[in-house]
Amino acid sequence: MLRCGVFMVAILAWCLGCGQKKPATVMVITPTGGLEYWEDFNHAVEASATGAGIHIELAAPQSVTDYTEQAQMVETAIAQHVQGIIVSPAHQLVLASVLQKAVRAKIPVVIVGSPIALSADDFAAFVGWDEAEAGRLAARRFVTLLGGKGEVGIVGVSPTMESSSLIERAFTEEIARAPGVKVVGVKYGLSDWARARQAVLDLMTEHPGIKGIFTTDEFSTHAAAYAFDHAGQKRPLLIGISDEMQELNGLRAGRTDALIVSNPKELGAQAMQAMQAALSGSNASAYSTQLPVYIVDRNTMMNNSIVTMLFSEAH
Repeated sequence: MLRCGVFMVAILAWCLGCGQKKPATVMVITPTGGLEYWEDFNHAVEASATGAGIHIELAAPQSVTDYTEQAQMVETAIAQHVQGIIVSPAHQLVLASVLQKAVRAKIPVVIVGSPIALSADDFAAFVGWDEAEAGRLAARRFVTLLGGKGEVGIVGVSPTMESSSLIERAFTEEIARAPGVKVVGVKYGLSDWARARQAVLDLMTEHPGIKGIFTTDEFSTHAAAYAFDHAGQKRPLLIGISDEMQELNGLRAGRTDALIVSNPKELGAQAMQAMQAALSGSNASAYSTQLPVYIVDRNTMMNNSIVTMLFSEAH
């Protein structure tokens, strides 16, 4: 009878274990690793997921131009039968077909940061930041700083990267509103510090009278800020996109003249809210949103809540 009782207890424990639902697993795939922006984003996603009992797995290619590697990460997530995918596409076309596989596998996808060449029916929600406004803000600041006259250039990521193209297009269109300011060249750094630095120097060589350079990602912004350390010449005005502490400190030190910033933590929290809605069967598209961007300079940076948050966390 004792053995029978032990056996029944074991069966009961096994049955109770069967009734416990495993936490949902969500794969989070960012465009690249090693940037504070995406680290802060990941931390915000994980914090939100922990409270909801969701398991998070993180992945990122080494470079934002490793489109095929990022696509393979999505393929891996589908093969692992994760319950959800949060992805910031490095390329709007390369990921489109593989994300449609996720749709067919009934895995909800939340697109983050950059748009994707898919119908809204093919993903649960889109949570991004206003890339076009980033370009417009930079253009307006150049027009003001230059007094409405001068040549400017752009160092972007890649001509095939949609987010960079959106920023460049908005910047160019806004500059065109000021007849005395002209965009004289566009170069690409491919999210590589050395290439971006050379792109900045090439703009200077090809256009000796250039008065301003706009950089559209963290790598080119860093490269531009340090391109003139030993150049022995007056640098052009520099406005870039970056939330990295090194560049914020560089803004303080006068290496750049203005930075465009956005809130990575808010991006992560909003993406996770959308995913929770998708996993629960709710209308995740209701959480689709575009977060604001801001331009800060040496005098105004510590009045910006995003900048003060980043500085407080760094110290």
